[in-house]
Amino acid sequence: MDETRRNFLGATAFGLGSLPFVTSAAAQTAADAPADAGGAEAGATSAVQASDYGASTADQPLDIVSLERLDAAVKEAIPEAGYEFVSGGAGDEWTLHENRRAFDDFRIEPKRLRGVSPEVDLSIELLGQSLPFPIFTAPMGAHGMVHEEAEVATARGTGMAGTLYCSSGASHRTLEEIAEATQGPKWFQLYWNNDTEVTRSLLDRAKAAGYSAIVLTADALGPGQPDDFKAMGSPFRPDMVFGNHDPERGGSGNFFDQKLDLDTDAIKFIKDQTGLPVIVKGLLRADDADRSISAGADAIQVSNHGGRQIDGVPASIAALPDVVATVDGRVPVIMDGGVRRGIDVVRALAMGADAVAVGRPVLYGLGLGGAQGVQSVLEHLRAELQSAMLLSGAAKLADLDPSFINLVGASAEANRS
Repeated sequence: MDETRRNFLGATAFGLGSLPFVTSAAAQTAADAPADAGGAEAGATSAVQASDYGASTADQPLDIVSLERLDAAVKEAIPEAGYEFVSGGAGDEWTLHENRRAFDDFRIEPKRLRGVSPEVDLSIELLGQSLPFPIFTAPMGAHGMVHEEAEVATARGTGMAGTLYCSSGASHRTLEEIAEATQGPKWFQLYWNNDTEVTRSLLDRAKAAGYSAIVLTADALGPGQPDDFKAMGSPFRPDMVFGNHDPERGGSGNFFDQKLDLDTDAIKFIKDQTGLPVIVKGLLRADDADRSISAGADAIQVSNHGGRQIDGVPASIAALPDVVATVDGRVPVIMDGGVRRGIDVVRALAMGADAVAVGRPVLYGLGLGGAQGVQSVLEHLRAELQSAMLLSGAAKLADLDPSFINLVGASAEANRS
């Protein structure tokens, strides 16, 4: 192993030195999971090579009862380190749980006898991309903690569902490998490196690989580490590195050498370098959204990074209405955080989001079924959305507006104003 590669491997381990492989009773593949795994069939494996780490090698469709039930199932199907890394949040995890609870504050007031057909058209156009439904895979890093194929399987499954894959700058596989794996549209999420040439290289590679937009991460300084994961010694896989920076695969720079003093000038830099649309992700304040649009942002993503970066901030769904009001239709608004049901998507769209991104459930589908599991998760959510639209009395996505929402503690009249 050359010195550059050795130093790189050391950097990805947060300077913790040689980390042991993680093995435990929970570190089993999906082949060992029970047949009735929380409402999802589990058991099939593919020809993917297993490792000493013990990530899933599953490749099968899932019979999903609900996305919430996948949590317990995947806990038995992937290594403990992978589960703790993916499922946890920052600090006391108040924001992580608030992302789900806050949906309860926005109750649906369905409209009846509107002649709504079961054939609800869910398709949208988002920054020049046609999507069959307003749901896509959020950027998430280190998929090798869950499945041996890592992001290649997640991207392939997302493409099989026909929707958008957002590739994380913290991926185990390279952005080029990921781009080749999906037949659907794709965006690249950028973590801004202190070395401008490293950042420039990532942008050039993303454009050359066919990514149609760049997601500028405004709310993170690297992969979030939940307390339970840190208590284990932060056991990232020692046999996998952040692929986009791997010198053996055409990468450069240290992923963790990230620029801390980002400002809106970054938006212009990206657009000048690539000519691609820029989505600013991680905003919770209306004034930040307004400044980003003034600086050239082509879309805003309301997000708290799945509660993984800072605890005590509002749920994304709670921050959405103010951001939407300030954006006032100038650019698309995307929301992520806590989406688990089709009715959650209805709530977000009714309050002005153009699309939602989904994170952890996709990784749970990856652990239980590989690419086919990812496809199953996205298609299950699409089916729930279609049913929720029909039962809410909305014939098309454009029908959804705040008149469908009753804010708890606020009058219907105030809500509709």
